[in-house]
Amino acid sequence: MSKKSELRRSTNVRLFVLLGLLVILAICYFVFEKFRLWILGLIAVVLVAFGLELSGTDMDLGKLIETGSVKESMITKTESGMWLINECEKKENFNCDNFAYQEEAQTLFEECGGIENDVHGLDRDKDGIVCEANKKRPLDAGSKSVWEILGYEGEVEADTSAEETTNE
Repeated sequence: MSKKSELRRSTNVRLFVLLGLLVILAICYFVFEKFRLWILGLIAVVLVAFGLELSGTDMDLGKLIETGSVKESMITKTESGMWLINECEKKENFNCDNFAYQEEAQTLFEECGGIENDVHGLDRDKDGIVCEANKKRPLDAGSKSVWEILGYEGEVEADTSAEETTNE
């Protein structure tokens, strides 16, 4: 799993960020007298988020807006404390046949937490290498992101900043 994914799913990081926001808003409350009502509203929102995080409950706001269902937008947490976000939710239950190449399955497996959080059961022998029977990607086929593997090509913008700097 990438460091970015680990940080995004970490309860401690989320609590630290929310606490930092509360401190900033508290300072703004005393500095900007004209905006105190707005700042109090923002403090209330951050306190609700802090409470949700402490209780181990969270929601995917994008899914809430899309479906209108609070129940469907709830994000679950594993025993190890990892949030199951997007493609890592149990409901889609991928198997090795869903992937053209072993590397695609490996990428999803690592993004979802690896051995500690194999929600799709891709690593049957628990050795950290998934879908070993799938063919390897040819060297010229390029690398796909998890989003491309799952078919979200048009919905998610890829980070092309590294490509832009090398092309200049």
